Amino acid sequence: MMLGFSQSSPFKGSLVKQRGVALMLVILIFALVAILATGIYKRQKIFIYGASGLVTSAQAYEYALGSETYARRLLLEDWREDKDKNEFVDDTAQTQDALLLPVDNALLEAQFNDLHGRINLNDLVYVDGVANQIMADRFKRLLNRLSLDDVKVERFQDWIDENQDATGIEGYEDGEYLSKDVPYRTGGQVFVHPSEMLLIEGVNQEAYEVLLPFVSTLPQGRAPINVNTASPEVLQSLIENLPDEVAESLASKSDETPWVNIQEFAQEPDLKGLKLDQTYLGVASSFYELATRITLDERKVRLRSILYRAQEDGSVTLIQRDQGQKYLITKSGSQTSTQ
Repeated sequence: MMLGFSQSSPFKGSLVKQRGVALMLVILIFALVAILATGIYKRQKIFIYGASGLVTSAQAYEYALGSETYARRLLLEDWREDKDKNEFVDDTAQTQDALLLPVDNALLEAQFNDLHGRINLNDLVYVDGVANQIMADRFKRLLNRLSLDDVKVERFQDWIDENQDATGIEGYEDGEYLSKDVPYRTGGQVFVHPSEMLLIEGVNQEAYEVLLPFVSTLPQGRAPINVNTASPEVLQSLIENLPDEVAESLASKSDETPWVNIQEFAQEPDLKGLKLDQTYLGVASSFYELATRITLDERKVRLRSILYRAQEDGSVTLIQRDQGQKYLITKSGSQTSTQ
């Protein structure tokens, strides 16, 4: 005997409803799977893109380190040439132009900056904390040449020295800085990086950018100004009342024929009758800034390296690396082949 449901059986209607619920569950599961798959795909795409960016940046950074190695070799070769001539003189020959070098689908741009062609801010104070009046006078003349009236040398000196005695009426110590909306103290030590200038009262972003090409932050007493590589502005800071045109003429003359010693510089006809203090002046350099910019797959990696070349044996030591600065390449470039 066969049992079945009639057209009006309540059990048949229940079965139809269950099938409808099951279908809805299947559709919902497929929708969830589709959403998850799309999310996974997007996350994977972002991950791959990020990983590719990291690989590209790492490759570009290695190129930048290669530029640093190349710079070390150039500095050592230059030292050996000077040793063979028994005449240690550094000029603008290797710092005049930027280097443009295509390397494996990348573009390497690099330039040397001779840091001895600038005023060392740390020499505004002697190692024992006493103010260095010779360097202070030079810095004042530089500030006047650059029309930076709000920037005061005394505040730089107070930033370096360890005491809390303000230098002159323009000095600033902890008391003034602690009264600011965002209080802080003076450094109480030598400058480690030029960007510290932005913390000094009177130095805004505009003044900082104007001053940056003419100053350095090197060890105290180790960076005499190289008159062969100094800019007209720095040369003008060395001598009181030196006319602009004379400073320009001296800078051009050093490009053509560098002075072999500071006495030869002091005997220049243009300096006749002018008082030149030869303290902290020289014709050789030990500290260099290497600025490198690598462009690879539309990504840019920048590296600023401070290199020290020992006068005794020509060995080159890395002093500092910095990846946080833009606009490092400021000179016109010379194209170099890959061979």
